[in-house]
Amino acid sequence: MVIAIVLAYIAATTGIGIYMMRRKTTLAGYFVAKKELGTWLIVPILFGEIIAGAGTVGNAAQAFGFGLSSVWVNWGMSIGCLLVMLTAAKFYRVIGNKFNSVSVPQVYKARFDAKTRMVMMVVLVLVYAILFAMQPVAAGNILAPLLGVDHTMITWFVGILFITLCITGGMKGMAWMNALHCTVMYIGMGIVCFAAVKFAGGFGGIQAAVPDTFFRMDQPDMLTMAGWLIGTALSFFAASVLIAAIFGAKDVKSYRSGFAWAAVLTFIFALFPALIGIVGRAIMPDAASGSILYLVAEQIGPTFTVLASMGILAAIMSTGPALLLLTTTMLSEDLYVLAKPQATEKQRLVFARVAMAVLGLAATYFGMHAGSILGQMAGAFQIRAIAGLVLLVAIFWPRVDSRAAFWSILVGGLVAAVWHFSGNPYCTSLWPSLAVGVPILVVLTLMAPKPVSDGYALYQEALTEADAAGKLD
Repeated sequence: MVIAIVLAYIAATTGIGIYMMRRKTTLAGYFVAKKELGTWLIVPILFGEIIAGAGTVGNAAQAFGFGLSSVWVNWGMSIGCLLVMLTAAKFYRVIGNKFNSVSVPQVYKARFDAKTRMVMMVVLVLVYAILFAMQPVAAGNILAPLLGVDHTMITWFVGILFITLCITGGMKGMAWMNALHCTVMYIGMGIVCFAAVKFAGGFGGIQAAVPDTFFRMDQPDMLTMAGWLIGTALSFFAASVLIAAIFGAKDVKSYRSGFAWAAVLTFIFALFPALIGIVGRAIMPDAASGSILYLVAEQIGPTFTVLASMGILAAIMSTGPALLLLTTTMLSEDLYVLAKPQATEKQRLVFARVAMAVLGLAATYFGMHAGSILGQMAGAFQIRAIAGLVLLVAIFWPRVDSRAAFWSILVGGLVAAVWHFSGNPYCTSLWPSLAVGVPILVVLTLMAPKPVSDGYALYQEALTEADAAGKLD
């Protein structure tokens, strides 16, 4: 019965992708669904990146280890979503309209220069490759025991499925798929969370069975918690999903409403897997943390096993293909077009789809050899955080020029990456990244020869044009 439901769900998702592939679309339409997304298609696109498989399986696993503060990774993205809406969304929309942008590096080129565009491409490709690599692994953790199959085999199957969905769907297809996924994950996880708390004797029973620290919000330590919150919030300013949400929105009202609803729904949803993980610690403290979400549901009953499994599968499928699409968009539009500037739209789409297959297979392999799912997710966001901070500062400080941006992002991002892959000794990678990147940004900006950089002047020009055309409201 469970296998039949899982296969039917996968078939329905694949059907959406095939239907969208049969529809004629432009290159911009494929990559960012240009001006075709309303509020209720923007919400699942944002929600898919923020939650992901790491936000369900990984969140529950971390909560099993130290408690409710595992939600800070997702809550940081939720806060970042609101901050972007209030401070940077207008910038993205204006620059995107003026230059017909389909990737974040293209926006950074407009505000800074071509060198900054390239370093942003490298940073974002690395980040999204890490994030994508975690999705097949998260799926394997839950589907292997559910279906009774080999973990490695099911992980490869999911990785190949994601590649297929990415190739067929395009961004609008992803939006429709994610609308289905988000509905399933919200209902499934919400019901399982309620049942799990009740099964464990309510909050009183849970608190009596777990350490006192499990309901404190500063675990595993204050520095790590703050790093998750600030790093993920800042990273959202450089998230490629912004392109889909802001550039693809039908109008300003659509993306503003989409951002607000995505933030609120994320804030609530993050509690579901975290509470399930804490219940797992209360009722089966010796269980494997990576499968705790599924194991708790299995303890409650077969119906809840199906609901949890479908919720996890939906979370993973809402994220994996979209991450791969965003990554290959940058490879096509920020790398391939430089090597072959005369390439037609058809050639660029062919390149992107080949890149999806190659990158997807490579990332799946490396993901199977990584550590903590949520830890990898948080680390990936923190590598991107310095780039988000640079853009935020540059929107409001006219003097920030291309030299300051380039060296701050390059050195800060490199430090974060090295720190992350070294196992985050002493603290999360955000802090050494900011400790190096922020002074570089400030010092080089103060040394800039012009009080108003060329990139800021260009943004003001685009802003004036958009205001005159009535495109800001």
